[in-house]
Amino acid sequence: MTKTLDRTVRIRSAWRAAWDHGRFEALDGLLSPRYVRRRGPAATAQDRDTFKDSIRAVRLAFPDLRTEIEEIVEDGDRIAVRWRSTGHHTAPFLGVPPTGRLVEVAGATFSRFDGPEVAEEWVTWDPRQLLEVLGVITTTKEAAVDADLVRGVHRKFITGVTVVTTDDGGTPKGLAVNAFSSISLDPPMVLVCVQNSSSTHPALHRASHLGISILAADQLDVARTFASKAEDKFAGLAWTPGPHGAPLIGGSCAQLEVEIGERLQAGSHTVFTGRVVSARHDDLAPLVYSGGGFFDISQTAPLPW
Repeated sequence: MTKTLDRTVRIRSAWRAAWDHGRFEALDGLLSPRYVRRRGPAATAQDRDTFKDSIRAVRLAFPDLRTEIEEIVEDGDRIAVRWRSTGHHTAPFLGVPPTGRLVEVAGATFSRFDGPEVAEEWVTWDPRQLLEVLGVITTTKEAAVDADLVRGVHRKFITGVTVVTTDDGGTPKGLAVNAFSSISLDPPMVLVCVQNSSSTHPALHRASHLGISILAADQLDVARTFASKAEDKFAGLAWTPGPHGAPLIGGSCAQLEVEIGERLQAGSHTVFTGRVVSARHDDLAPLVYSGGGFFDISQTAPLPW
């Protein structure tokens, strides 16, 4: 606990000094001389000095920059930080002349400690709001679609029902998710989208693996439980840990374990992508969700094509 508190205090202190006040030397006591920072697979990695240069460039454009750390979670030598930054655009940035507008961006940074110092960091954030405010991209009034209309469109799309789970220091955590998709088969990769306000979200942020159980048609009660805010969703439930420790729901028609790769901020959700590391399925009909209701399609005849 003392080590966690020390790291948390040091992160908050160094971030406030560097980002909010331009005292970049404060990072020297936190970041290793061999520090590497990455933002997505296509971005160029930064060392400690180039990271300081990038903060300096942001502060030149947004001199009243303020960064709020909203949450810090720890798992061993890794710490995840959710943050939000605001500032007025008063000098050129990304080739855009100053607009004087207030800009707000949010994201997450994942740090790996090597002893007392941060050796590596990965950062993810949604740049769309920044680009819109700066005028790099525009959203016309015609493009803004009413949320209820979009919700109605989504209700026409039929999906399966999954329970996304993880082991949180020996305690199973999970929630119902229908935003699940395959990314590729070679290598086998999938994604799930989880709302940032979910009680399971912090556990998934600090986890290395997650489980995905595709529910069977007779598991409506399981779907209701994991869609609820119940304190212990696993009480009285048959489940087993997978080969990599993620809880897998008994009686489900298919199960996956995923090694988490990217955690991408997208509006109110985080997109978790990863590589499938274990899989199984049974000859059971899946539970189906559409238009706000659940369906058993086991008696439905396939259409010829």
